[in-house]
Amino acid sequence: MKKIELHLHLDGSCDIDLASKIVNRDTYNEMVVSNANSLTEYLTKFDLPIMLLQDLDNIAEFSYMLGKRLEADNVIYAEVRFCPLFHIQKASVEEVVEAILSGFRKVKTVKVNLIFCMMRHFSMEENRKIIALTKNFLDKGVVAIDLAGDEAKFKTATFKELFEEIRRDNIPFTIHAGEADSSDSVLSAIEFEAKRIGHGIRSIESKEVVDKLVKNGIALEVCPTSNIDTNAVESIGYHPIKKLVEAGVLVTINTDNRTVSNTSLEKEYELLRDEFKFTDLDFLQFNLNAIDCAFISDVEKDVLRKQLTSN
Repeated sequence: MKKIELHLHLDGSCDIDLASKIVNRDTYNEMVVSNANSLTEYLTKFDLPIMLLQDLDNIAEFSYMLGKRLEADNVIYAEVRFCPLFHIQKASVEEVVEAILSGFRKVKTVKVNLIFCMMRHFSMEENRKIIALTKNFLDKGVVAIDLAGDEAKFKTATFKELFEEIRRDNIPFTIHAGEADSSDSVLSAIEFEAKRIGHGIRSIESKEVVDKLVKNGIALEVCPTSNIDTNAVESIGYHPIKKLVEAGVLVTINTDNRTVSNTSLEKEYELLRDEFKFTDLDFLQFNLNAIDCAFISDVEKDVLRKQLTSN
């Protein structure tokens, strides 16, 4: 089945063999999570990849390797996100973006666009710099901005001013919300006029929030295995995805971090098939939902729909 992926972190999806070769040691345990107690613990798995994603040759090669993984997973379109300020110890943002895009361009079967991430623990000044960078790079390989990081420690509601600026600049955006924090976090994202929400699974705690998601046609970027790995849900059996779908919420399926969570979209589909009996028609709809809310033009969406439904 051809697939669309909208929620995918570059630094959480780096090739382990390449990382091990660069640092001359086995990096598996440094890059793959096992029994994390929280999102905070999960995020420690990004430390080594961020260190390695400073050298432009490394950046291009890791991007190429991720493109090959997407190709093997039958992904035809992906939006890959990262924080640009994490990768400029040795190069400019312009050089980093070009290195990433050059790596992905080598994989002709997969179309990739980028999303810049603001970070919750950053200062207002740092996040404003990311807003400015996103504005400068729009339509040059970057299609949107995101807010990522430790949601439990840094509440979504406190970023109201930044999202007012983002809306004034007409920058498309998504927001991580309702993963490590309550449905109130999702409500804040809705109030900021987000059209997409990363994770959003704790929306299920509030009928008001679920109703607002449905009424406003806001899509959730759901990442089932990651939600288990961060202890957002106890196990797949406790995951609210089925209830969200039944309530009429627009759901898309994503991996979040292919390396950290040791997953692929095919693995996510199998997990959901086994537990919730989702069918190929369900997965087709999830992918059509993803196309509908992708940060691309209507013409590009029509092309993807034809690719998705062709044999």
